[in-house]
Amino acid sequence: MNDCARFEAMIRDHSAGDLDPAAREPLLQHARLCAACRRLLELDADLGRLVARLPEPREAEWDRVHERVLREIAGRPASASLPALAWLAAAAALAVVAFVGGAFADRALTPPRSARPEARSGLLAALGAEAASNRAFSQVENARFTYSNVSFRKIGTDRVALAFDVSTHLEVVEQESSDLVREVLAQSLLNPSSTAARLKALDLAGGALDPKLRDALIFALAKDPSLAVRSEALALLSGRADEPAVQDALLVALRDDEAVQIRLQALESLAARRVDPGRLRDAIGSRPGGEALRVRLASFEQEL
Repeated sequence: MNDCARFEAMIRDHSAGDLDPAAREPLLQHARLCAACRRLLELDADLGRLVARLPEPREAEWDRVHERVLREIAGRPASASLPALAWLAAAAALAVVAFVGGAFADRALTPPRSARPEARSGLLAALGAEAASNRAFSQVENARFTYSNVSFRKIGTDRVALAFDVSTHLEVVEQESSDLVREVLAQSLLNPSSTAARLKALDLAGGALDPKLRDALIFALAKDPSLAVRSEALALLSGRADEPAVQDALLVALRDDEAVQIRLQALESLAARRVDPGRLRDAIGSRPGGEALRVRLASFEQEL
């Protein structure tokens, strides 16, 4: 599970036909043990079959696409002097960076709720006591508390305003159904953590989706930068696609997700619940990858 991020990149290369043959067997071995990565491989295979069924575009259609791209480039400011191909590549790269880098931005920039005065006072006392006892850097490295999102602002001649988040590491054993377990599971999806930790949280969360965990899964589906995590969150939500909030989240994924695999997975979940094909068609829209999705939607309509 710790290697999911590395294998996720290999899955993309495998789908594009660029994977080194020597890496194929380790990927398949991992997929046999990891349900999330196995699902991604299966989705890629489904997508490949759908693309193969698409009709070859006529020359006139290629001409229209070419003209539209040239009009878009011509509409850029004069300062955008990159050659056409370089400009398109840069735009695509920036889109990826914006998606991955901004996945948790709205959470990270939201200031935390203020603690009660007595709790804040007690915490500051504990922080001050530890700071006074840590005389060497090695003690700081092994300190009880960890600081993040730190900023400093000088006030007058001898005062400094500090802003930071503080955490401490705890290890406890709880009943799987306890409130603390559910809270930590939700927090692990809401706040950045390792891909492996988030996938493990999803595995545990699948047992019983209370409203809090359901909303945490919706958040992960919309915001998580990992394709494997979004896929697993969508799989768990699919069992509750009759709920309006879940159905809306799946429609948003079908419309907005950067990965065609996720859009295909959302389409299948919604079609299985017999959502109005018109709503599905509107969500698919005209974005890249929509052709394969429309082919899949047409097959669903024939089955109805």
